[in-house]
Amino acid sequence: MNSKFLIFWLFIVGFIAISCNTHQKRTSGRKVDDSISANLSEKVKMIESKQKVIHYDLFNEDSIVGSYHILYRSQENGKIVTTYPITDGKGKDTVCYTCQDVVLTITKNGKDILLNRKMQRDDFEIFIPKNEISNYSLSNFSIKEVRNSETVFDISFCIPETDICYLFELIVSDNGSFKIKEVLEKESDM
Repeated sequence: MNSKFLIFWLFIVGFIAISCNTHQKRTSGRKVDDSISANLSEKVKMIESKQKVIHYDLFNEDSIVGSYHILYRSQENGKIVTTYPITDGKGKDTVCYTCQDVVLTITKNGKDILLNRKMQRDDFEIFIPKNEISNYSLSNFSIKEVRNSETVFDISFCIPETDICYLFELIVSDNGSFKIKEVLEKESDM
């Protein structure tokens, strides 16, 4: 009886040892999206150690307008906009802000018009001077209107915490092509 008892305990201890070792060798069940977001957060953590990084609220909109199903969401892209102090110039007031992209999907009557099209700051570089574009971050993205054969969005890129902005209309036609139109403010709007 003692030998059976001893064999039983050796079996249990062996089973536990094997279980612990195989648990350590398992790969994590993370998806590709998880690893991408982990890499972006690591970049932000590196910057946070030097300066405070302000994250904007991410948004996710899912709308049905007539026969259109419009889905768009924001996501951080790993880029940072840095604002510098006006007063002392010694970097004490320097603040960093995360940049965002918008991922846009539009369907009409179940047919894809745009599928996960990423709209990013660089798409607007023909309107924003090259030496200034790194100072701007996506500030607004919203549906303006849906017409017979196109969907119009309002987009603005601003210097964080200011009213210095570039305003645009993104016009997406039913065939999937799109155009960007800069909206110029009138004197009476100012």
